[in-house]
Amino acid sequence: TDMANVKEQLLDIFLELPDEDLRTFQWYLYSSNLEGFLHIPKCKAEGLDRLRTVDLVVQTYGYEGAVSVTVIILEKMKQKLYYKIVLSTESDLLTIQERLKCTLKEQCLKVYEGNAGEGQRMYLKEIYTELHVIAGAWGGLSDEREFRQQKSKQMAVEETIKVRNLFKPDQERRIRTVLTQGIPGMGKTVCAQKFTLSWAEGEEHQNMTFLFPLPFRELNSFMGEGDSSLMGLLHWFFPQIKPIEKLSDSKVLFIFDGLDESLLPLNFKYNKVLRDETEPAPLDVLITNLITGDLLCNAFVWITCRPAATGKIPRKYIDQWTEIKGFTEDRWQEYFKKRVSDDALSLRIIDHVKSSKSLYVMCQIPIFCWITVTLIKRMLHDDVTGRLPNTMTEMYVYLLLCQTDRMAERHYPMSGDNICLKLAELAFRQLEQRKQIFYEADLKECHMDINEATMYSGVCTEMFHMEAGRGQKVFNFVHLSIQEFLAAVFAHYSYMHNKENVLLGRLERLSSKLWRKSLFGFHKSAIERALKSPDGHWDLFLRFLLGLSLKSNQELLYGVLHLEAEGEEDVAKTIQFIKEIINEEPESKLNLFHCLGELRDESLVQEIQSFVSSGRIVSTQLSSAQWSALTFELMTSDTLEETFDLKKYSRSEEGLNYCNLTENCCPLLASALSSTSSHLTDLDLSNNKLKDSGVQLLSEGLLSPQCKLKSLRLSCCGLTQKSCSYLSSPLSSDSGKVKHLDLSGNSLQGPGFSTLCSGLKNQHCRLETLILKECSLQKCCADIALVLSTNNSHMKELDLSENDLEDLEVELLSNGIANPNCVLETLSLSFCGVTVKGCAHLASALSSNPSHLRQLDLSYNYLQDSGADLISDQRDDPLCRLEHLR
Repeated sequence: TDMANVKEQLLDIFLELPDEDLRTFQWYLYSSNLEGFLHIPKCKAEGLDRLRTVDLVVQTYGYEGAVSVTVIILEKMKQKLYYKIVLSTESDLLTIQERLKCTLKEQCLKVYEGNAGEGQRMYLKEIYTELHVIAGAWGGLSDEREFRQQKSKQMAVEETIKVRNLFKPDQERRIRTVLTQGIPGMGKTVCAQKFTLSWAEGEEHQNMTFLFPLPFRELNSFMGEGDSSLMGLLHWFFPQIKPIEKLSDSKVLFIFDGLDESLLPLNFKYNKVLRDETEPAPLDVLITNLITGDLLCNAFVWITCRPAATGKIPRKYIDQWTEIKGFTEDRWQEYFKKRVSDDALSLRIIDHVKSSKSLYVMCQIPIFCWITVTLIKRMLHDDVTGRLPNTMTEMYVYLLLCQTDRMAERHYPMSGDNICLKLAELAFRQLEQRKQIFYEADLKECHMDINEATMYSGVCTEMFHMEAGRGQKVFNFVHLSIQEFLAAVFAHYSYMHNKENVLLGRLERLSSKLWRKSLFGFHKSAIERALKSPDGHWDLFLRFLLGLSLKSNQELLYGVLHLEAEGEEDVAKTIQFIKEIINEEPESKLNLFHCLGELRDESLVQEIQSFVSSGRIVSTQLSSAQWSALTFELMTSDTLEETFDLKKYSRSEEGLNYCNLTENCCPLLASALSSTSSHLTDLDLSNNKLKDSGVQLLSEGLLSPQCKLKSLRLSCCGLTQKSCSYLSSPLSSDSGKVKHLDLSGNSLQGPGFSTLCSGLKNQHCRLETLILKECSLQKCCADIALVLSTNNSHMKELDLSENDLEDLEVELLSNGIANPNCVLETLSLSFCGVTVKGCAHLASALSSNPSHLRQLDLSYNYLQDSGADLISDQRDDPLCRLEHLR
């Protein structure tokens, strides 16, 4: 409420009260009927005039309390005047809301690219590009790797969701609490900022009365302030709302950004239950009760975090789990065009990114797009001689050189107490501890003080970042990949300069002094360490470390590290060692192909590219390493043919029967299908022993919104009805694109087939062709008829040949064909045991719905002439489109 007007509002009310009612009002003041409010002695209240009554109420209860007490007493008196106070209060609520909106708009209007002090300020709306967000992501620890496809531990239907619809209720439940996860640099914070700006500018989310962004990094600074009520906390962060004492009747959204940065214990199990927003409590109690809904149960809560931190909140308190997957290809190109006003220059940058597998894959990450466009734009502007960087290592080496150039311009020391090496050591030590957020204690462990770190953040604005919160300074590298690169620089320098392998433990390092040192041995230990990490923690570090061993990159870094280029023979040994590992265990070694790319060895990939171009291998089948290389090409190539038929890669003239693939290849294929750079639209895996377990794994790739597959052939793969259940989810997903499915030659009878048909009835299903030839089906046509009858059916071709259906099943199928919604054009029922009776049912269906079916195959059945005539007679109907009858 606007305090300057409270007395005037109360006086207006009291002036309308008759004298008798005024005395009644005063009686309530000094009686004991006002529970929760201070008792006023009778001698102070009785007999006062209207003006002095207003003064007494305000002096005793304060402005907000005076309004509350007046409303309560007028209600007790059954006076309607209190509505005037309520309406006035609502008007003042809008005033407070506008003040908060103005403040948040000023905070969110611009985004800093680089560091807040030195970087470029840009209007958020000018560069913001829509992110790809999915709902239905599974919570818990997942790989924080930007170049690897994250593999779900369970099957889940992942549907694309707009950020503005995060809290849109579904048919079954209210969405109160949303958690959005995403690896570093995916745009979680900017996404929350854009959401806040849309509310502040009145564009979206106007059903929310108040929106309170409370980053965990900011909350950390409140930890030493002692107990506080929720309202006290909000008044501290948002002084604009101080006139408000309670929020229980308002629609409020809290945005808690950066759960992974929280220093709070978040003790959901043992924290006390809190339901009063005015009751003081420790900060941890306030936050846990807000998330659980015990405090302000009507409020909405949005939490963002990195995947590794999602376990801090019990799953039962999250109504909707979402994940930011970054940019699709169209979106990162859109971002480049927004960031570069020169169309020719933006297209040049886009073409350059597409020419490099590493850069192409990484551009799904918004912050990497910023690094790329900033660096290449600067290089082209400065007319840097030579080619543009086309490996990850080169890109980051040039980024580091840009920082050192800035240091030279500002006369920072480049030798002795080397800034780059200090930051590199900090990066390595904290990467070992899996830390991406650093505080003063972390700096001290690396012999760095706050003043030094602050100075570095002011110079290395595109690599190192400092944020001054309330009470302490917080540091981090602009992106995890920058920390990994600098960590690799430190490890490389330590070995090349001191022959010290920092990857080894203390005891191993002592014993290694007796060993013969070699760069290959150093690389070998790094490769082995990366391969032992189950979540890929050292994968990108390894790529950078190996890339730094190239002579060209060492020469670029000479001015920074003062190291002579050496070790070319050891690099050749490293390349050979990597190839041997790929050949031994190809399924889990795709990152090693990226490592070979950083070492500029693409022989395996070039070999498989030649196989793809020629169409077949004459002398032998693909080796394990070649299969792995083929999968890598499927994941990363922008030029690989869209149709992938395994017949081309077998020497046998019988085609697929000798590819000898098992379910072990399916995780690789799933990764390929879900890659942002995959353009595969046609996949034939027929006549391989994939089994149900293989299809289950393959379905994870089909579920990905990135999957572009339109045709899938799985005939004679040893499948059962379980595979039908696994395929149901991808076919019914709103991102599914499969139009042709061949499951012939598998035994599919069972409840799983009904599950498949349920998926085919889904409005999102786009399937047009279904081949079920020789699938041991006997009772299936009731389910199929329902599929054909749905008003969104796209089914145009159906092959049920060589199944023992007989007339009863054909009658059920005919019911579906007769439905006006059926759009079937081709039906094959050869070898199905159909007699004259079955023909009568089909003829009746054609009579009811004559306008679609064009081809009908009834060969090798027991039709007799009379049965054939029943069908042929329907062709006399001018509406009948039947063209071919067998």
